[in-house]
Amino acid sequence: MIRRRALRNNCLLSIAHCQLTCSMPQFNWNDSVNFLKKLTLRRLWNFAKVLGSYHVSRWTKKSVQWGYPVSISFEPTTSCNLRCPECPSGLRAFSRPTGMLKKDFFRETIDQLYKDLSYLVFYFQGEPYLNPDFLEMVQYASSKKIYTATSTNAHYLNDKNAKRTVESGLDRLIISIDGTTQETYEQYRVGGNLQKVLEGATNIVKWKKELKSKTPFTYSSSL
Repeated sequence: MIRRRALRNNCLLSIAHCQLTCSMPQFNWNDSVNFLKKLTLRRLWNFAKVLGSYHVSRWTKKSVQWGYPVSISFEPTTSCNLRCPECPSGLRAFSRPTGMLKKDFFRETIDQLYKDLSYLVFYFQGEPYLNPDFLEMVQYASSKKIYTATSTNAHYLNDKNAKRTVESGLDRLIISIDGTTQETYEQYRVGGNLQKVLEGATNIVKWKKELKSKTPFTYSSSL
């Protein structure tokens, strides 16, 4: 029974990996074109100013700052459903308060930066999908033509959330798959369920096809 279950999970994992792009790709044409389409002349000029100030600072040995951030990171929440042993969130060992990113604060920040901002990261140490406003914030950033990316353990990618994810305009989705059997997977993803992860990945692929969407560009990562 155990061997049969392991074989089934291996088959599901193989299917998921065929449907996703395995490991971090060095280049993907559709993803690159998608990013380039979001660049405006103002954002390109901001890129040039930031890069120029970096080189001037190196040459002059003085701190020079031109332009605004080209990329920022928001953490939707510091909470997580898993207990990964090397993560402060998993260990419940934060020295800072846990909580949820407020969408009003998020919108105010985006409204100030979006004309120059090119890339927005939606993750750090928590599980983004635990924030009930997460996909609404993604959609808001997407409406401003900002490239968005997030990483998830995929336990909350049920059919409804998978559809909303594709509809939100999210550009890049990283799914953590750390094992081909439940026994291997839960050695690090303590409290996790590999079957849920595989189902979540499959749901994303399904809704991309149903909605005829090229985004989010989705791939798996592992330790």
